[in-house]
Amino acid sequence: MKRLNLFIPILIISCQFACQEKTSSAEGNVDSHDSTTLSEASVQLSPEQEVITGIRRGNFLKQPLADLVKAPGFIDSPPQYKASINAFITVFVEKIHFIVGDRVAKGQVVITASSPDYVSLQQQYLEILNHHASLKSDFERKQALREDNISSQKEFEEARAAFQTAQAKKSALESNLQLMGTDIPSLEQGTIQSKVFVKSPISGKISALQTSVGQHSAPHEVLMEVINAEHLHVEMKVLEQDITKLREGQAVVFTLPDFEEQLFRGHVYRIGNTIDPKARVVQVHAHLDEENDSFLPGMYINSHVVINQDSVWSVPSDAIVREGSDTFLFVLQETNESGKVYLRKQVRTGIEAMGYTAILHPDEALFQDSVVVAGTYYLSNALNEAGGHDH
Repeated sequence: MKRLNLFIPILIISCQFACQEKTSSAEGNVDSHDSTTLSEASVQLSPEQEVITGIRRGNFLKQPLADLVKAPGFIDSPPQYKASINAFITVFVEKIHFIVGDRVAKGQVVITASSPDYVSLQQQYLEILNHHASLKSDFERKQALREDNISSQKEFEEARAAFQTAQAKKSALESNLQLMGTDIPSLEQGTIQSKVFVKSPISGKISALQTSVGQHSAPHEVLMEVINAEHLHVEMKVLEQDITKLREGQAVVFTLPDFEEQLFRGHVYRIGNTIDPKARVVQVHAHLDEENDSFLPGMYINSHVVINQDSVWSVPSDAIVREGSDTFLFVLQETNESGKVYLRKQVRTGIEAMGYTAILHPDEALFQDSVVVAGTYYLSNALNEAGGHDH
């Protein structure tokens, strides 16, 4: 065993190399030579060096990697948990109470607006209300006269028709005003509301804002969109030649495009029964095993359906260092006053899928260590530099 005291830019290296001496003898003659292997070596980093090199650690993950069916997809939300918000009437936006990403509760005011049409509707309601009362009184009077054979049948029918028409108009106006949040009892006392308070029909997060203060908005125009992210699911597309391998309840594993080292799980809930004639794929619906605040509707994912449930220890593929036919990992060996010491371990790898690689190692204790998942290039390069200086 020999120890190298070297200075390498950025990193302070403490390397230990295992030296093996091979000997062979034939008829009393011994021929020996040295060979140095880098199967195990340690690298010490100060806290500052960890920041500079971007070292990031993670845990070994036991998961099923074999027999995966590729099923690209995206995060989605059921239609009943999405809402488009409009004002039901032409308005001028005066105040926007929330921005994209804010949480809102069902019935909470999200926009305050003004509308001459809204004032006009209330005025019409008060007019029809008064007219309705007069027609009702006339109808009841003529109904009583008809019962006493004092009034003609024609007069009674005309009074009844006028009253029923007024009743229908009153009910229609009242329903429309209630949709806009009008306080009907207060209006019937003569109080006309000048502002339109647009409310959210569901609880959730504001996912889109399509208006601004001062904007004129017609009844059909969407002002905001709200999504309840508590019921997100996964929509996937599976090639038709793979669909016979799928069953409801099978595990689904997926990663987000920019976070390949974190694995999320779900399970197949429904398998479509039609094939897209152009893409030759079948729609597969999966439920999430656990909600996550980082999921957003419309977010693309790298997903697979697990056909074989056998699990293996694995790490993100970027954590693996390859030198020729040899493969290595760096694990946290110790933490001391000077920083952290990382030990390079030679390992045997297995199947690779979804950005993860199976690690085949006889010592189960290895899988309890903290493994370097980013920055292995710097650690490996430092050891190679140390080896080069040694020669």
